[in-house]
Amino acid sequence: MFYRVGTILKVNGIDGTVIGYIKYSNPQDGNKEWTEYRIRTQNGERWLSCDECYNEYSLSWPANDIRGQIGPEWHKVDEGTQIVREFGGDVDVDPGERANFVEYEDEAEEKTLSVEIWSDGAEYSRGVYIESTDIVVLGYKEPKKTNSKKLVWVFVSVFIGMYVLSMLSTIISASGSNNKAIAKYLKGSSDYYYETTITGNEKQEAMVYSYHPFGSESTTDAVAKDIIDGIEGKTESVTQKDDVTDAEIAILTSGEYCLIYHPEGEADMVYVQVSPRKYNYTSDNAPYKCSDSDTKWYRSHYYSSGHSTDSGKYKSSPSAYTMYSGSTVHNIGNGYFDSYSNSVRQSSVNNRSSSSGGISSGK
Repeated sequence: MFYRVGTILKVNGIDGTVIGYIKYSNPQDGNKEWTEYRIRTQNGERWLSCDECYNEYSLSWPANDIRGQIGPEWHKVDEGTQIVREFGGDVDVDPGERANFVEYEDEAEEKTLSVEIWSDGAEYSRGVYIESTDIVVLGYKEPKKTNSKKLVWVFVSVFIGMYVLSMLSTIISASGSNNKAIAKYLKGSSDYYYETTITGNEKQEAMVYSYHPFGSESTTDAVAKDIIDGIEGKTESVTQKDDVTDAEIAILTSGEYCLIYHPEGEADMVYVQVSPRKYNYTSDNAPYKCSDSDTKWYRSHYYSSGHSTDSGKYKSSPSAYTMYSGSTVHNIGNGYFDSYSNSVRQSSVNNRSSSSGGISSGK
């Protein structure tokens, strides 16, 4: 049975719409083919795998918290190479693109864990086996088609918009009042090395960097100060876990959420994970190489400091905190780093105010 893009399904009790599909073959298994459907649900993205050759069906979702740590409760049941033979809708693949895969299942043979190793990194997913009878077609909604004339106007509008934004950016930058971004600062600093990217729901991503200073200390306190300086103090709150020196620090800005922490098992290293606030609102992935206790604090801090505001801003997207029952963090900001951020921000404002005519040609 093939489900075209736009098909509305109920899969294992979850309603969703097919927004894309990929048909694979495995050359190591006689070019056996199977199809995976990308489904948008109220609970986030799901993938329905239909292997009608072996009558095997499963429903899975991203599991970036695994980070390559596959415990003894899983045993390998299949591996090989998957080659893209056909695709349609909203999927990010090319014809002939290939990846190595390994599939595991639990002792009860009910749950699945999959690893796909693409040219740009590994992707992990958890899932459950289902029966073909668990897949029910509820209807069909024709996907929106773009009118060619409208498309031309879209391109023209985008071009004009980009030009206007470019001009505005130049003017704002010249006045020194641009809203600095943590992600942009980290990417441009030689003290931070890119480690990995974690993909969440709603096409949101978190970037992870390690801190490698030259001739200075590598502590969370030092990194927090460096980042606050780099974004000119433009923060909403800066909170340190338990108010203990060199403990984890969370920075919330108007558009980003940042965690500064020691990766698990590497006390002499400092990692920084930064993401758009929408990533945190829609995803519950653990930070890269982060301990369970720090992960809980990271989530509870966001829930306490940013979720309420973001629930109004991103109300059209499903929240990862709908069933949240964890703790809350009460000491948001109002500590040393918030005071430090305020002083940096005020100093930046004073410097701009003292420049000739309020515009600096050096910006």
